[in-house]
Amino acid sequence: MKKLIALLCLLAICLPLCACASPSLKNTEGKPAQTATVEEQKQNTPAVKTEKFKIPEDLPEGFAVGYGIIDITGKTPISYFGGIADGVHDPLMLTCTAVSDGETVALIMTADLKKMLDNVSVKSLEIIEKQFGIPASNVILSCTHSHSAPDAGSSAEGNPQWMQQYYKQLPLAVDAALRDLDVVEKAYAGTANTEHPIGFVRRYLLADGTYKMNPSTSDNPVSHESVADPELRTIRFDRKNKKDVLLVNFQTHYGGATSTYPRKLSADFVHPFRQEAQKAYDCLFAYYSGASGNINFNSAIPGERYYETWLDAIDGFMETTDAALKAEEEISLGKIQTARSTVAATVRHDPEERVKQAQEIADAGYDETEAGRALMEKYGFDGYYDASFTVTRSKLGESMDVALNAIAFGDVAFTGYPYEMFHENGKEVRDASPYKMTFICSLSLGAFGYIPSALGYSHGGYETYNCRFVGGTGEQLAQESVRLLNECKSAGGSK
Repeated sequence: MKKLIALLCLLAICLPLCACASPSLKNTEGKPAQTATVEEQKQNTPAVKTEKFKIPEDLPEGFAVGYGIIDITGKTPISYFGGIADGVHDPLMLTCTAVSDGETVALIMTADLKKMLDNVSVKSLEIIEKQFGIPASNVILSCTHSHSAPDAGSSAEGNPQWMQQYYKQLPLAVDAALRDLDVVEKAYAGTANTEHPIGFVRRYLLADGTYKMNPSTSDNPVSHESVADPELRTIRFDRKNKKDVLLVNFQTHYGGATSTYPRKLSADFVHPFRQEAQKAYDCLFAYYSGASGNINFNSAIPGERYYETWLDAIDGFMETTDAALKAEEEISLGKIQTARSTVAATVRHDPEERVKQAQEIADAGYDETEAGRALMEKYGFDGYYDASFTVTRSKLGESMDVALNAIAFGDVAFTGYPYEMFHENGKEVRDASPYKMTFICSLSLGAFGYIPSALGYSHGGYETYNCRFVGGTGEQLAQESVRLLNECKSAGGSK
């Protein structure tokens, strides 16, 4: 009897302990088990715990690169349509390239999103710093600008579950890249011009002397406002034990998938480009959207290139990438240097009478009502955006803080821009950069919309009346970016 009582007591002690250790409630990744109800699943998916992630204690000796990629598709609103997608054509990915010099770690990230608003960008950087101790100055988080993907922070606000999912997946991409760190034996950079045209300036001089974005042939376009920057840039890291990592930078503004696959989520051209490149070069691949605010992939000039869908342009991307890789030269890698600053950009304020007219149009329902359309014609507003941005600017202060940053090492540099930069300003930065290879990463550190170059601003039009700032802001920010690059260089950005 005593033995039986002792055995029962022992079981009474052990069973609760076994229940606490049981994996039945959650699997090893912290996800709810299949037996959990929907409500229990919601309760069992808290914010990512800090202790789950960290930078590896023993970073590889020498310069190392790691690569991580996470599917962030979910069921998201498509900003282009303003509704919920009814399917997925191809997945939206979040890519992270981690670099380490043995002491300092930096991240160059890009998401297949149309854009990421300031509040989402700030919170994303805060999560990375909290989870990994990597400061905001050491992170570029840009967007590929797919028009078949959501605006994180605007259209996505209607789907908070997707936003919660994104914030949880963000550190997973970083963690994967850090775990993948491997020593780079050699690094190469290459450039090539697009002989197979895949980019045109989408602003045109018309026969009547005015300028227009994406005109039809019936508008009688005479010429492009300027000649598009044709240069595609590559950086390839030849790693000791793992696959090469290939980074590509080009200025594009592709939105073709929205008409080809209506209401289907898509990364537009980036997904098939990634697939083709990884297959052809047996590599890990990341695409970074460059200075593309005034670029499109079709021309309105009769006889110039016109693609029926964005898929038709993939051959052009691959041909140009091939040429860049054939022309690549070995580059040096050194200590990681970073710089970040905030510019107080002057807000453009319209005349008081113009603001009153725009507010009257807003009160009438903009272009959704006959009265609103009549008022736009009466007052000479070029559609909804012209009127709505006039109202928006009137409610802003005298200036807005715009954050810029730069990450550099050896012969390589990356710059982060929180807006859709015109190619003239992108080329200005690249030509003045003290580094052999400079990537422009647009729609990084938030999204301030279009900031035209001085040339574009002087001709007015869609991008100009969508701009929050006064003319010359594009040049001001480009000059500040060059200053940050020089700051990195003078701090010892190369061996």
